[in-house]
Amino acid sequence: MAKAFHLASGAPFPFSAPMADVVLRSAIADPDMLCSVMEADGTAHGVLVAEARPHRFTPVLMAFELIFWIDPEHRGRHARSMLNIYEGWARQKGCAFIHMVGLGGDPLTSRLYERQGYLPAERHFMKSL
Repeated sequence: MAKAFHLASGAPFPFSAPMADVVLRSAIADPDMLCSVMEADGTAHGVLVAEARPHRFTPVLMAFELIFWIDPEHRGRHARSMLNIYEGWARQKGCAFIHMVGLGGDPLTSRLYERQGYLPAERHFMKSL
């Protein structure tokens, strides 16, 4: 799923399975990280990985999403369910804010986040060097 997420993101750099493995294993082991998996019929079809940490410029604790992927054929109501799990975890950790990223300006993702109460806060730009 991490590889599918990377491909869908359109990132201009190669995917690294070993590095993704480190992040996912950390998310499972670290109490300040979340690794929520959506499964159907015993097969994983979605993953949301996040971390709780202070914002870099203020002592406010925030939850930051690192990866949110659901296989296309399993999207829909599962996305809201996974967001609800993430939000509950962030509240339990004492986070004051929760952060999500929408890759590539996908209007469906933007609508999902806005319906869940998220407001646009930043727009990221990237340039190859």
